[in-house]
Amino acid sequence: MTTHTGYLLIADITGYTQFLTSSEMDHANPILQSLLSVLLEQVGDPLHFWKTEGDAVLAYSTRQDFPSGETFLTICENLYNAFTLRRQDIIANTTCPCQACANVGNLDLKIIAHHGQFDEMQLGPTKDISGADVILVHRLTKTDVAERTGINSYALFSEAAAEAMDISDIMEPFSQEIEHFGEVGMKVYDLAKSWEKMRADRPRDFLEEEDGVWTLRYHFDAPMCLVWEALVAPEHKLKWMNSVNDIKMENPLGRLGPGSGYHCAHEMAQFFYRVTDWEPFEYFSTRILDPARPDVSFPETYHLTETDKGTELRYTMGMATEVDGTRSEISEQECSAFLAEFWAVSFADMNEQLSQSK
Repeated sequence: MTTHTGYLLIADITGYTQFLTSSEMDHANPILQSLLSVLLEQVGDPLHFWKTEGDAVLAYSTRQDFPSGETFLTICENLYNAFTLRRQDIIANTTCPCQACANVGNLDLKIIAHHGQFDEMQLGPTKDISGADVILVHRLTKTDVAERTGINSYALFSEAAAEAMDISDIMEPFSQEIEHFGEVGMKVYDLAKSWEKMRADRPRDFLEEEDGVWTLRYHFDAPMCLVWEALVAPEHKLKWMNSVNDIKMENPLGRLGPGSGYHCAHEMAQFFYRVTDWEPFEYFSTRILDPARPDVSFPETYHLTETDKGTELRYTMGMATEVDGTRSEISEQECSAFLAEFWAVSFADMNEQLSQSK
């Protein structure tokens, strides 16, 4: 038996009981199986699949250094986004008039997360976990959040989880008496509002390889979400970016995402770039200023693809232009030459650090 400290997560389909009791089972069960399957697809390193319990998928993480609060919240958002897209697909692709198919839209998702200690046990061919914190995360599935806040699609974080994530300022405070645990402080995050905000009139800014002027590929021996976090989190970037002494961030929305700005102090120059598109954990795009020519900038896309042994990164640099749109080929040549050397050294360091964190 091994004791760990980490995150405990439950992705719970709401409206499940009413859906089953008022629907034809031959259609209701395949619908629920499809929704649970898409949730399972989102559970991967650094999260470990624990088990399913009827209408819920349970997972946990034993990593101490990953994920960060930003990445853990993004994992929760991705669970909700995948669930919502699958639910939309089911609704859009059925003409069946049965109650099960008609009631799919009444199903929703809530995510419960806690940070604490638990014991990991090997029971024959399966693993299980136990402890007081495991009991608490289950109890948190039975709160009055929806009734008291009006938020139906939510991620509910215990105070311990919110503190571990260090991004509680963007969440709504909540507390409730929990049997045997007393008054438990929590934070509520509106997943549906996040979904709508991220996709309302959202501009796409994605460079395919053929859209760029220079592309570099690098393979990392780590899963996508860990590679993503190392690429975007300033505290991690500072560890592997060659000759970068300081990184400052500007986050207008209170967290990393579209509009976030980076200022990287390299030994040779100052680099400024801003996020223009953001699709965790698949890709993000930025626009960076040429440090030698302040009036010239160029777009970049970092595209991640899962492989059998880890993650492949495709970095594509777009056409450099002046403010008036005039192309600057000299900027493209100088910047690509610098980046070819910079990325080779930096990505090698990043890959080594990711390998050591396993």
